[in-house]
Amino acid sequence: MGAALAHHALLRERGRGMSAQFSLAGLLRLRKLEEDQRAVELNSARDREAVGAARTRRIRSALAEGAHEDPTAHASLASIAATRASSATMLSELGELDRQNAEAVEQAAAAHADAHRKTLGLEKLEERHEEQQRVEELRQEQLLLDDLSSRAWHAAHGEEAP
Repeated sequence: MGAALAHHALLRERGRGMSAQFSLAGLLRLRKLEEDQRAVELNSARDREAVGAARTRRIRSALAEGAHEDPTAHASLASIAATRASSATMLSELGELDRQNAEAVEQAAAAHADAHRKTLGLEKLEERHEEQQRVEELRQEQLLLDDLSSRAWHAAHGEEAP
């Protein structure tokens, strides 16, 4: 039975050699970090977009409330006209900023989707590798059990194991 234990140890050692680490593990970690970074960038772009849109709404609301002033003098009319012209320019600039923020969100979302796609492909490869490792470990275990069973049968019948 000592030979069987030695054989068992040999098979176990071979099994360890088979359970090699996923060869692309480093690349997978890098891709996951890249995906996380792209997610942070996407959230940041969405936050900037939301802040810009809220600012534009506040300013439009404030300008709409001020539009109901009752001008009583010619100076007031001139002042109101200048304010409206300035406000229109400012709203135009804010609208452009809002468009730029929306474009930044689209670009960040595309970059995040690309990073996620790359990560997903590697994760699937890793899952296949792990499944192959499990199958190989079970095969090695079955070989060991078959060998031990064969040796026990031969020993019980007074024969020498092959």
